[in-house]
Amino acid sequence: MPETELRIEVIALLLDADFKLRPDTNTWSHSDGRPFTQAEQATAFQATRAELEAVAALSARNAAAALEQDNAVKALTELFCSRTSPGTPKPAWSWTYSRT
Repeated sequence: MPETELRIEVIALLLDADFKLRPDTNTWSHSDGRPFTQAEQATAFQATRAELEAVAALSARNAAAALEQDNAVKALTELFCSRTSPGTPKPAWSWTYSRT
C-alpha cells in the first residue's frame, strides 16, 4: 500500500481552524476570527484521513506542551515564593501568566 503524502498547507490550515460554522459566511474561521475563504473551506473539506490524523496528533502534543508549560510556571512561582523569608515585605509589583 503506498504511503499517503501529507500536505503541510492543509495541516496548517486545520491547526489554525475554529470549527464553529459562521452563520454570516457559512464557513469555519481562523483562530484569530477571520472567516475561511471559500477556497480554504474547500481545501479543509478535502483533507485526507492521514492529514486529519496528523492534525489530531499535533493538537494532542500542543495540549500536552501547554500543560507542561503551565506546570513549569506554577513550579517556578512556588520556588520563588518559598525562597522569600517570612516577614519580608511582598514586592510592590506582581505579574500574572496568561496563555491566550
